[in-house]
Amino acid sequence: MTPRKTQQGASASARRTSSKKSSVAPSSATRPSTATSRARPAKNKNGKVLHGGAQWWRWLLLPTFVVAAAAICIYVYYPVAKVQYGEAQGKARLQAEFNSLQARNDRLRTEVARLKTPEGVEDYARVQLGMVKKGENVVIVVDGDKPIPALASTATIVPELDSDEATVAPAGVWTAFLDSVFGVK
Repeated sequence: MTPRKTQQGASASARRTSSKKSSVAPSSATRPSTATSRARPAKNKNGKVLHGGAQWWRWLLLPTFVVAAAAICIYVYYPVAKVQYGEAQGKARLQAEFNSLQARNDRLRTEVARLKTPEGVEDYARVQLGMVKKGENVVIVVDGDKPIPALASTATIVPELDSDEATVAPAGVWTAFLDSVFGVK
């Protein structure tokens, strides 16, 4: 019976014998004793004992490299973050202003719809313009210590439909801190 050849051309029995040879442990004479190598401290080429192994300086340089990498990242990313934060604050301010103007527009629509009714016109004429119907009398109640104001018919009354509200963008917990960091007002 002839041994079968594999794809590499070696016979299976030849591979088995080569694998057996490689699995044999080296003799104890060629292998260093682990007990003696652990007990001896590491020495440099001059014979001085190294404290903590040959790589002790890496632990001293690691914080320096980490701080330097963080400083480079901050230096590179800060201008981008400043622009992005300024744009976000501007967007929040414009959104608050837009919401305020929408609310004012809704109030004005409601007021216009109310003033289109007869009751709304009468109420506006009485309150804002100081007018009265025929046969009605105007009574002004004054406090005894204060001077008497001019009559309603002679006083100039400025109609006031709506007051402008100050629009302020919503402020978060970090807003004041980030405003000072990025110099945004």
